[in-house]
Amino acid sequence: MNALTVSLTSPASATEIAEVKKTSDCSPVAGIGDFACFQWTGWFRGEAGGASANTVLKAVRGNESLDLRVVATPPVASGIPVPDGNATARALAQAAVEGGWGNGSALSLPSAPAAGPPASTDNPVCALVSAEAVKQAFGATTDAQVLPGEGNCRYTFGALGTPGPDSLRFSIEFHQGGAALLSRPVPDGQNVDGVGDRAILIVRTDPGGPKALRPPSDVPVTIMSLMVARGQNMAIFVAEVLVSPTGPTIEQTKEQLLALVKGINF
Repeated sequence: MNALTVSLTSPASATEIAEVKKTSDCSPVAGIGDFACFQWTGWFRGEAGGASANTVLKAVRGNESLDLRVVATPPVASGIPVPDGNATARALAQAAVEGGWGNGSALSLPSAPAAGPPASTDNPVCALVSAEAVKQAFGATTDAQVLPGEGNCRYTFGALGTPGPDSLRFSIEFHQGGAALLSRPVPDGQNVDGVGDRAILIVRTDPGGPKALRPPSDVPVTIMSLMVARGQNMAIFVAEVLVSPTGPTIEQTKEQLLALVKGINF
């Protein structure tokens, strides 16, 4: 199964454009828009549990943002070819150029990572909280796979397509010297007392399934982004979960996130 999704935001707000430009583990692309980068996630990064192989192109042009992504079936059975991240990236980049997003310069693409988990085991962001602490905080029953990145860490639990705590993806991004960013207004942000020097929470829902880089599901993904300033630094804690009608509610999940983050020092 290969699924292609296209998302164009026009006009995009300054906040939305800034979010695109700071996408984690996204390698720069030349020749597309004012800014473009490729991100390979899921199977390409060694994510377990039958995770799909995701190739994502993010781009900005003026006040527009573009998201092109291909979600491919990983080689979980004989007869399923190994996903080719480089070929998929070339196809997405060419489609963007043919769609008018070329900027006139030569197209130059980064190479897809070698499939498998990152080699780093001493990532300082991952050291901020253990996988077991995240598991207990949200009431998951499966163990998380810990995926370190550059300045970030992700914890992926074992049932991404099944509503409930085990559909959780939890991530941390650390921004040294980034506390000043929270001095500006944050659209749709809620001020949160008692967490760090200042904290702002944004809660939204997105469609589940391939667009969310998950197995098919009729339940939307609830995304909670908690931005916390401590001293001169800032960290962003994100919990993405399929909320089950029989499990913790959105409000209960929010309280679980806040309780966990209160105990994390950075």
